[in-house]
Amino acid sequence: MFDDLRDTSEEDPISNAGFAYEPEAAGPEPRIFGMTAVQRLVISLMLLATVVILGLSCTLVTSKIWF
Repeated sequence: MFDDLRDTSEEDPISNAGFAYEPEAAGPEPRIFGMTAVQRLVISLMLLATVVILGLSCTLVTSKIWF
């Protein structure tokens, strides 16, 4: 009974229709916001510096620290 399973699946082309593996075409690497990795790194470092400067300014204005 189980010996003929492979033979029956090869004989019936309808059972294998639509299940062929088709690899995707290798295209260019997707970019986030159209920027490269280095550009995104620079933007994130600039954002970090802005947050740090604003945080220090707020603590200076509220007299939590003084220089």
